[in-house]
Amino acid sequence: MDTIPQEPEEVIGYEVETAMERLGKRVDIEGSVRYSGALRRKRVIQSGLDLLRFVFLYSLSDYSLRMVGLWGTVQEWGSLCKSGLRKRLRQCQPWIGMLIVSVLLGSQRIRAQKTGLRLRLIDVTNVSQPGSHQIDWRLHMSFEPDLVRIGEVQLSDGSQGESLTRWQFQPNEVILADRIYGVPRSLGVLLGAKAFFAIRIGWQNLPVQDWEGQPFAISRWLSVQSRDPAHPPAQVSLWVCTPQGRFPIRLVAQAIPPEKAEQIRRHLRAEAKRKKTRLDERTLLAAGFVLLASNLPEADWTAGEILAVYRFRWQIELVFKRLKGLLSFDHLRASDPQLAQTYLLSKILVALLLGEAQWRIALASPATFEDPDRPVSLWRLTQLLHETFRQAVCGSLTLAVVQKHWPQLDRYLCDEPRRRRSQLASLHLLEMVYGF
Repeated sequence: MDTIPQEPEEVIGYEVETAMERLGKRVDIEGSVRYSGALRRKRVIQSGLDLLRFVFLYSLSDYSLRMVGLWGTVQEWGSLCKSGLRKRLRQCQPWIGMLIVSVLLGSQRIRAQKTGLRLRLIDVTNVSQPGSHQIDWRLHMSFEPDLVRIGEVQLSDGSQGESLTRWQFQPNEVILADRIYGVPRSLGVLLGAKAFFAIRIGWQNLPVQDWEGQPFAISRWLSVQSRDPAHPPAQVSLWVCTPQGRFPIRLVAQAIPPEKAEQIRRHLRAEAKRKKTRLDERTLLAAGFVLLASNLPEADWTAGEILAVYRFRWQIELVFKRLKGLLSFDHLRASDPQLAQTYLLSKILVALLLGEAQWRIALASPATFEDPDRPVSLWRLTQLLHETFRQAVCGSLTLAVVQKHWPQLDRYLCDEPRRRRSQLASLHLLEMVYGF
């Protein structure tokens, strides 16, 4: 694993082209590819590095398997037909998972050297296969905004829901998460681990009690709060019963701007009309507030400070936006489960390597990243690093290289035999016979 550079000079000159070399220093690529079973015999593909290039090309270029095979042939990584390439890519998922773990272990070492509270954002994004009308895959992620790095990732199929029970927590963490996690089962994991949190909740998903053990009506409490966003936030101390026991928490509520609240209510009414369901008036009431549950100590954290720190949760949404908008994470083309996992896991690995490159650049030029007036656009920086990485991994082609390998390209460029003859080929034949 890498050590943390102590001086900016140590990271000046870091290039994305070296990302695969740095990965090779952390894990034995050739040994791991044999151990995982991804490359048992070196007949066509001679090394794990060449196989990794095939994997990255498939996920980064969004080429068909034929075009990936063609590109590998002219780049001399190995000449594989479509079915042979599919077979090898399907076997790569355990290996890519091992590489992802090796990169994450480097992040954990960096994190271990930090002191104080650790801010950790947790959320999930969904991916569907071509033609699917359901959720086929879920990417569960934790993100650390102070390091601007992905902390942990888990890829599951669509049957596994969103829950904090899949993560482990420490007492010095502050967890920020959206309302899907605001249920007793998830909060119990945090409270049992003595971790802190600020999680958005709904008016009915989290049963709470007052200090006498009586059920507390959140909607009734919201109905008497101010609807003015400029008014100080309201808070109340309550108890929540979880599988791990009964714990004290705070509810914090802040009204949102009326126009934003009305926009949310219009969406709720339209959704209820589409589903032909009756919309509860308490849901419309709660739409006008940001409602949080938190166990941050009242002596150290005011209600306003809890709301302020919760706004950082949006940073993980921006990570997902970059992952989908720049790395095309949601453009899944494979319907085969094993091939789909290789595709998605390799994109996750690329995202982690780009995040490390971005972190090292930030160490080298901190003033640029800390400028409050003109901060670095992480979208454009990720776009730049992604393109640099893609070119470094996939290389480039010239007409001379294509012509050199032309005799080997028939299997990629020519169509499969078919019953109906090609009209264009027939026209060329007529030209030769009749001189058209």
